Amino acid sequence: MASEVAPIPKATGMSRQTTEALTGYLFVLPFLLIAGIFVFGAMLYTLYVSFTDLKLFNAPQFIGLKQYERVINNDLFWTAVRNTVTYSIVVVFFQTWLALILAVVLNGKIRGRQFFRVAWYAPSVTSSVVISLVFIWIFQSTGVLNYLLSSLFGWAGFQPVSWLTDAKAHTALPALMLLNISTTAPTFMLFFLAALQDIPADIYEAASLDGAVGAQQFWKITVPMLRPIFLLVIVLGTIGTLQVFDQVYIMTAGGPLDQTTTINYLVYDAAFTQSKMGYASAMAVVLFVIIFVLFLVQRRLIGGEDQNAR
Repeated sequence: MASEVAPIPKATGMSRQTTEALTGYLFVLPFLLIAGIFVFGAMLYTLYVSFTDLKLFNAPQFIGLKQYERVINNDLFWTAVRNTVTYSIVVVFFQTWLALILAVVLNGKIRGRQFFRVAWYAPSVTSSVVISLVFIWIFQSTGVLNYLLSSLFGWAGFQPVSWLTDAKAHTALPALMLLNISTTAPTFMLFFLAALQDIPADIYEAASLDGAVGAQQFWKITVPMLRPIFLLVIVLGTIGTLQVFDQVYIMTAGGPLDQTTTINYLVYDAAFTQSKMGYASAMAVVLFVIIFVLFLVQRRLIGGEDQNAR
């Protein structure tokens, strides 16, 4: 019996490399369509609305830059900018270094390392609404925090503080900072932990032979080797903190006396409380510009050496 001969595939006129590239694009096409419609399409529509007088039920009329003029002349907006930038700087600084410290500790040979990884990361996978409600209870005048501080410093005359509502104490914004730092640092801890495990042990061994130990290895080897991860963590942290909304909405509603009012909260209030869609869109565009400019600055300052090396 004659052996069967496999059929010769038809020529398509495309090289193998082109075929593989086309197949890859077909696989990511659904994501690109969704992102194009619901992300980039929404961004372009927001930019368009920011030049109109659109409210909830009226037909939009083009009014040029008037919405941006209203944003710039609004003192509450600049209060929100100050609150948002202060919040972002403090939270990003402390959550970055806390994440690095946690990663270094868990990268060492300690007992219960897996347990601590799960325990520290658990708050990061919990709903921000649930976490906010828990922290409301903690920050009450009769809450856990005041109880602990009274127990420790009652002898020094410590008086319970209503951390989220006392306008004179100016504690509402720091309370929100503490919440964000404690819940987001474990996520960035995983970034640093993965990067630490990629640093060759030979580098530390060579440094030990040269007399570098402990803190010297940390500052001369660990931190420089983690430079790309620092850039990633700081950029992601900055973007997240500049867009803070849910904790503000649930815990303080911008109070007391606008001490926790942020840009995103003003956007929500203008759009869904006052129905000023054009004005809210203008503020959203300004927030995008702020985030983009800060990203460029951070990339220049932190990633500058890597770019020059290339």
